[in-house]
Amino acid sequence: MRRTSASVKQIRFHNPRLTRVGIDVLTLAELRTRARASLVGPQRVDFLMLLLIREGRGRHMIDFGKVTLRPGCMAFVRPGQVQQWHMNDRLHGHVVLVSAEALAPSIARAEIDMKLLALDEWPPTAFLEDGLFAEAMAEIVHMRADVERFEGSEIEAAILRHTLLALLLRLARDVRAGATRSGATREAEIHRLFAHELEAGFHKRLSVLDYAKRLGYSESTLSRACVATVGRTAKETIDLRIALEAKRLLVHSQATAAQIGHQLGFAEPTNFVKFFRRMEGVTPIEFRRSALGT
Repeated sequence: MRRTSASVKQIRFHNPRLTRVGIDVLTLAELRTRARASLVGPQRVDFLMLLLIREGRGRHMIDFGKVTLRPGCMAFVRPGQVQQWHMNDRLHGHVVLVSAEALAPSIARAEIDMKLLALDEWPPTAFLEDGLFAEAMAEIVHMRADVERFEGSEIEAAILRHTLLALLLRLARDVRAGATRSGATREAEIHRLFAHELEAGFHKRLSVLDYAKRLGYSESTLSRACVATVGRTAKETIDLRIALEAKRLLVHSQATAAQIGHQLGFAEPTNFVKFFRRMEGVTPIEFRRSALGT
């Protein structure tokens, strides 16, 4: 992993030997040794990170939410999310790093696989049943061996990508099983479509009605789907996404609060400050100082 300039504070997938495949597998002990300087302070990653804990206890921050790490658990970080390590030497397991390019679908079958994975619906952490955890760890150890002997050929890259896809699909079946068992498949699908539109348009300050029209549903149908899937209304979901991006920009850019508010669709800086205080209980500047420890 390589850290860019302090103003951006972004961690990129960086391993010249593995550029062609875009996949790396490390033990947490190796991560502490190789990239200890990168484990200090909040960081924004441009790759997917899958973390499986085998031994020890600790915590991790994903998009300003703290998650508990313990044996048998999986932590999941998507490209663009903010994370912060709280690493200790008693924490052991494996971490899989996957560049955004490595998961980009290039054929029709891959597009179907991406829909089945639905990575944007994965929770930041999940506790895996013993059997699934053992299977996942075995596949990751096998992938690590393939990574270590990777020499850059297309067939080696294909083997690694297919192994990774099989692992992610196996995990997806488990982490998404709750929604399927609850019978909320229609609501989950509506929410998935809404989340996709929201990710593309949150900075435009669109209303629930705007998103409903884009998706071809009524406002009430959209809100019911959100409540059934994530336990909050469509309006609350929109506000939370805007607040999250505001927090990311406050911590990971040097832009002023007024500039960030304008970037997120607020015509007046005072409106952005009022919105942020309502969502977070503090002003944007107070949040920045607290997050950066200044």
